[in-house]
Amino acid sequence: MSVENLAGAWRLLGVTLASGWKIIEPVGWDPSTGNRADHYNGTGGNFSVAYVVERDGHRAFLKAIDLTSALSAVNVLEELHQITSAHSFEARILKICEGERMDRVVIALESGQVAVGPNLQDKAPYLIFELADGDVRRRVQRVNDEHRLAWWLHAMHHIAVGLSQLHSRKIAHQDLKPSNVLAFGGKQDFRVADLGRSICDGTVGPHDDLLFSGDFGYAPPEILYGQIDPDWSTRRLGSDLYLLGSMIFFFATGFGCTQHLISLLDVPQRPQTLRGAWNSSYEAILPLIQNKFTDLLVDLQSQLDSSISVDLIKAASELCNPDPRLRGHPLERVQQSNRFSLARYVALFDRLAKLADISARKIA
Repeated sequence: MSVENLAGAWRLLGVTLASGWKIIEPVGWDPSTGNRADHYNGTGGNFSVAYVVERDGHRAFLKAIDLTSALSAVNVLEELHQITSAHSFEARILKICEGERMDRVVIALESGQVAVGPNLQDKAPYLIFELADGDVRRRVQRVNDEHRLAWWLHAMHHIAVGLSQLHSRKIAHQDLKPSNVLAFGGKQDFRVADLGRSICDGTVGPHDDLLFSGDFGYAPPEILYGQIDPDWSTRRLGSDLYLLGSMIFFFATGFGCTQHLISLLDVPQRPQTLRGAWNSSYEAILPLIQNKFTDLLVDLQSQLDSSISVDLIKAASELCNPDPRLRGHPLERVQQSNRFSLARYVALFDRLAKLADISARKIA
C-alpha cells in the first residue's frame, strides 16, 4: 500500500514544524510502502508512526498519531474522538511528569498538531521525545557478559525510581514491559516510557473502565482470571508492582513472569483471556498458581548470580506474588497508608547495582 493512501501521520517526511523541528527519517517502517519492521520505535504505542526529527543539530524522536483506522470505521467521528482523546490524555500526563521533574520517566519535549493538506485525514497530532538508544529488550543483548548484570541492575533501579515518581502523583503505568523501558546516551541511564495506557487517579482518562489497560501478555494473574479489586491502589498500583517484579524475570531469563507462569499450566487451568478453559474463580485456582509460582522462583534462582540471588528472589517473590493482598514489601504492607511503596526496592536495586559494578571492575 502506498503511504499516499494513508493518513497524514505517514506523510510527514521532510516537513518542518512551526517550532523548527525538521522530520528527517522514518523509524521502523518503509516510507515507500508504509510497511512496518520489528524495530524499536522510541516510546511504544499503537496508532502511531515514528520519525527522527532534527533542529539546530539536535536529534529527537517524533510520534505522530495515525488516524488511518478511524477513517474506515463505521462511526468515523467516534473513532477519531477516541484516538485523539487518548493522545490528549497522554500529553496531559506527560505535562504532569514534566512539572514534577520526573527524571526517570520519558517526558515530551513538545506536543502539537501538523497538517499536510486541507482534509481531516491530513492532520497528525504528535509528541516529540528525547531520542533514546533503544529499549532494554534489545539493548541488553549488546552488553558484554561481564557488565551485563550491573547494567540490568541499574536498569531495575531506575525503573523502580520511575514507577515511584509516577505513583507519587497517583499515576499507574499499567504497561511496564521491556519495550517500554528506554536506554539513553550509551550509558547507564534508563527511563520508563509510553504513558499512553496509564491510569491517573482523579484525572479522567480513556482507559479508566478497563480491568487492565496494558499488554495482557505481561498482566498479573488475577487480572487474567478476571478478578476485580474495588480498591484503586490494589488494582492499579499492585499491578505496577507485579510488572516491576516481572522485569527481574525478563532480565534473568528473557521472559516475563506471566509468560513463564502460563507455560506451566495445562489448558483447563489457563484463563480464558489466554485461550484457556478455566471457568471458576481466581480464588479457586490461586493455590495452584502459588504452587507454580514457587517453581518459577526455584528456576529463577538457578539463572541468577549467587551473589545477588537471595535478595532478588525475595524481591521477585514479594513484587510478583500471585495473591495481590500479599504483594509488596512485608514491612510496607503493615503500614496501610503506603503499602505499595517502592522505596525499599529502589534502595535494594541501587545497592545491588553498585556491588555488581565493583565485581565487574575486578573482572576487568
